[in-house]
Order: sequence, then C-alpha cells, then structure tokens
Amino acid sequence: MKQVEIFIYEEYEKILKEPGREWVLITGFPGFGYVGTIATRYIANKMKSVKIGDIVTKYMPDFVAMEEYGVMTPYEIFLAENRNLIIVVNNALPTTPERVPYSLALADWFKKINGKRAVFAGGLNVKLKEGDEEFRWVCNMDCGWSFKEPKLGKGNYIVGPLATLYAIFTLKKIPTLLILPYTEPGRYDPSAAAVFIRKLNEIMEIGVSVDDLIEYSKLVAYAETLMEEASKKTKEEKGPKLYM
Repeated sequence: MKQVEIFIYEEYEKILKEPGREWVLITGFPGFGYVGTIATRYIANKMKSVKIGDIVTKYMPDFVAMEEYGVMTPYEIFLAENRNLIIVVNNALPTTPERVPYSLALADWFKKINGKRAVFAGGLNVKLKEGDEEFRWVCNMDCGWSFKEPKLGKGNYIVGPLATLYAIFTLKKIPTLLILPYTEPGRYDPSAAAVFIRKLNEIMEIGVSVDDLIEYSKLVAYAETLMEEASKKTKEEKGPKLYM
C-alpha cells in the first residue's frame, strides 16, 4: 500500500464533487493541550456531522473504539454538508516519517475536491504569553480571516505535525488560518479548545456553543486537583516517621 491513503465512503463521493461547492477544512492534532483533537471532535459532534471516511497510514496506531456514529479510527474525516465544512479529527499523531506524506495526501485530496480554505487548531505554550490575550494566530497568503489580537511573533516556533501540515498547505497554495490558544503543553485542556471554537464562531458563525466544553474543563480541573491532593498525601504517608 501507499504510505498514506484517503478512503471516502462511496455514498459521499458524489457530494464532495458537487459543482459550486467550496469546502473549508478544519483540523488539528493531539499536541500541546490536546487542543486540536478536543476542538475538532467537539465541533464534529455538536454540528451533527457525518463520518465520511478515514485516513490510513502505513504505521498508524493499532486501535479502534466504538462510538455512536460507528467505529472511531486514528484519523477520521467528517462532513457538515449544510455548512460546506470538512472536519478531520486526528485521534493520534502520525509517526515522524509519515508526517510529510500525510500532509501531502491531505492537501492534494482537499484541492482535488475543490477545497478553498483551511483552519488549523493548535496550542501555544503559556510561557510565551506576553499580555492578557488568550491566543495568537497566523494566516498564510490572503486567507480572508483576521483578528484584532496579536499575531504569532517573530522567532516563535510551531512544531510537530501541525507545522508540517501548515507548511505543506502553504506550498500547495491553500489559504490557511492557524489559531493557537495558550495552554500548558502536558495538560489536557478543554478550556483552550473552547477559545479556538469561540474564535471560529466569530469568523464563520458555525453556531457551536462552548458551554459543555467549559463545564467539562471545570471537571477536568477538579479531577486534577483531587489527583494532586491524593499524590501529595501518598508521598507524606510514605515519608519518614518521627517518634518521641
């Protein structure tokens, strides 16, 4: 097999090729704060989008899970037909040797179906925060979207598969907006994903409420607090005991 292949279910192939369609792609990865994956899965669910295909890579993780819509795979393609949106949900990171082939395959397929613009979700290390802004952004070519908040500053790096995908989309001349909410790199951060979705609502009016995500964020924060307290208590109990 090829290193990367995109499979679209037969019943949806005709929709993707309908004349006059101008598709917008939304995607991200489970990188800093897992922002890309949290946001895209949430959007796909709230917009009642339909799974229409999968991206298959030679060395993709060997897992599946059962969901309401069917089988969850590492790299999934969803369609919100009434909004001309394609949502690629990456439940895993492509291996390093697969990242360029993955990006090329996705970009070429997107152009083939008359894809026009893309929005990528990522996370930005909170240590880089300079003011009270919630995110930074960058737009290649003339993507047609902008924010009043500051752009990603000179010298700040984007790393990982998101960087590769952004570079390939730029080389393929696909206008792409990158939204990077601040987050702690190793933390599962629904609140940062909510920032991405709010900004997406501003520019595309997709009508996705983040209320459930904010509540989930509070539960995650509460669970983390409990875990920290339990860990601290365990360390104290294992520590040296003094007797008089």
